[in-house]
Amino acid sequence: MFLKKQIQHSLIAISGIALIGCSSPQTITIKPNSQRPIIAGARTIPYQQSPIIQGDRRPIYREEIETRVEIPKDIIPPRRGPKKEPKRKEPTVIVPRNNPVLDIKTASSDNNGPIVKDVDRLNGEKMERMPFPFDEYRSLKKIGRSTVSGKVAIINTMSEKEVLGKNLKLYLNPVTTYSSQWYNESYLSGYKMSKVDKRLYNYLKFSTSNDNGKFDFFGVAKGKYYLIGSMMCGEECGLGSREKIRLVKEVYVGSGVTKVDLIKRVP
Repeated sequence: MFLKKQIQHSLIAISGIALIGCSSPQTITIKPNSQRPIIAGARTIPYQQSPIIQGDRRPIYREEIETRVEIPKDIIPPRRGPKKEPKRKEPTVIVPRNNPVLDIKTASSDNNGPIVKDVDRLNGEKMERMPFPFDEYRSLKKIGRSTVSGKVAIINTMSEKEVLGKNLKLYLNPVTTYSSQWYNESYLSGYKMSKVDKRLYNYLKFSTSNDNGKFDFFGVAKGKYYLIGSMMCGEECGLGSREKIRLVKEVYVGSGVTKVDLIKRVP
């Protein structure tokens, strides 16, 4: 009887061991870069101490390896020094198709002759224009919001008759050292000037008078200008023959509309 009980206990123990051996192993998966705990059965195991349980349930710990990526030298952009200032380019010259030169002859781009001397004036030679002051013109505004409006006409001083300048080419020339030389030496003193530098056309404003001698300039920047035009006139102006008469007036353009009449009395 006692032997029979020992045999039963032995069989029960062997059955328990067999059941344990047949049970499937448990595996805990660790997700990288995760700070949340991993649940294994009814327990929670922190990520830092998460074991891998296999077979005989002995804990096996994983090691975290820090991976560094080396960038090839040919991919790394080279170090750049200070930015170089771009070369300043002269503006493109735009000459109107109708060629409203009004006694201005165009010179070649390299025609920057020396400033005229007093000896040249005394000999009656053609006066050379000064070199084109590009830095002075570069500081000028080409476009503005002002308007210049007025009338162009010639008055016969003998009859006080007004001859309207119909369909005349007019232009505004900014007052600079370059244009002042022309105004003083050519218009006031009557000397003939050499050809004008064609870069000047970038800074002129053009307009045409109507049948009533009225004109308008739009989009003009503030500043001083020479208002310039020319018209043919003969007996109606008290002259013996038809002549080309130049009309020039220095004007200041402010905000809004500037009213100015370009009128000259002859003879």
